[in-house]
Amino acid sequence: MLRPTKPQGTLFQVHGSDELQVVSSPDRVVIKGSSFAWSDVLFFLPFVAFSLLFIGVGLGGAAVGAYEWWMAGEEHCISSDDEPFFTGDGTAHCLDHDSQMSYETLEASEDRFRYLNGEAISHFRWSAQGDYIVLAEIGDDGYAYCDFFRPASTLPMEWSTEDLTYPSIWSARPSWCDNIDLGNDEDFTSTQSAPFDGERLYQVFDMTYSHVYYLEFTNTTVIDRGYLVDANDGLMGVLFPLIFSGVGLFMLRGMNDFRNFQLTFNRPSNSIQWHKSFTGTRFSGWNWEDADLNTFKVKRTREEVWYSGHSDDVNDGYYETKWGDRLSVDAGGAEQALVFFIGPSLNVHQDPFLVALAQAVGVDAIVRIEGEEKEPTTPNGGSQMDLAPEVPSEKDEQTGSEPQGGSDAFWSSVG
Repeated sequence: MLRPTKPQGTLFQVHGSDELQVVSSPDRVVIKGSSFAWSDVLFFLPFVAFSLLFIGVGLGGAAVGAYEWWMAGEEHCISSDDEPFFTGDGTAHCLDHDSQMSYETLEASEDRFRYLNGEAISHFRWSAQGDYIVLAEIGDDGYAYCDFFRPASTLPMEWSTEDLTYPSIWSARPSWCDNIDLGNDEDFTSTQSAPFDGERLYQVFDMTYSHVYYLEFTNTTVIDRGYLVDANDGLMGVLFPLIFSGVGLFMLRGMNDFRNFQLTFNRPSNSIQWHKSFTGTRFSGWNWEDADLNTFKVKRTREEVWYSGHSDDVNDGYYETKWGDRLSVDAGGAEQALVFFIGPSLNVHQDPFLVALAQAVGVDAIVRIEGEEKEPTTPNGGSQMDLAPEVPSEKDEQTGSEPQGGSDAFWSSVG
């Protein structure tokens, strides 16, 4: 999915010209595979989707982090529709949870109170501990967990979460905590007075936290709310989500890309581009400028061919020297090898691929030139290349000379 590695040597290595096809348009000539690996597409598609999900989540998170960073100090709790909560020192907090239970009847005794909804009963026990109130909701089995609270009236004017700290909270727990009986029914009387006069009780912890939790009792309701401090992560809130995008990009890069390579000759810009299918940007392939498409030629030579092994290891395989025909073109004043056809020589006048390429670029035929070295032959004079059948002569029958490309300039001939 990302820019492929810069190609070294020949761009295509094929066993037959039927593995390639030529697609021509007024502005472009494209050489690409004649078939598409749909099985690879189906195999890799889930991995591609998963990688794109990582990238999308990372970019989305970074965008949200950047927006919150930008809006910090101008607007509080931008990701919530609820009004922010401010401590006495002006620190903003955003609603985390909000629970409100309604009841029909309130009953109280000396150190207990309970709410009733028909047969459903919520039991509470409490005691005073200096400036603090110890409070526990009792379960049906008599077990309760005590929490420390501080009434709002006992807090200083510019209070902060540091004022909701009680380091000795564990040693200060009263003896009645944990296992508590539910009390006798005859000790409870109906009342309309709210516990603690309806005052807000802020939960206290053994160390300073940046969050705020409180309970508020009326004669018919129990309100339980929690607020998280309104803070953004600054630059880290932007950079950290991008890690997900990086993981997604790494997965795409590490994946065997199912898209085939293709070679595009751009007529208006006189350039060649080696890139993956469905893409055409400079970042998805490599370019060669100043290409002269009148210089297409075929030469008999040999190259190292990689043969994969039987395992999934990409390094499992071997190189073998093979003879074949190399198709090349001049680009930027140098010869650029394009295709190596492994096997017997191709007839440039009859091979369907070479004929189609010649027609696309507007020349009579692809030129064949002498190879750099002679191909070894068998004792009876034949080629050692798989005992290849005799290839029909490519010389002009009347003149005996090699056919040459059209003398007209390429761009004028295809216009």
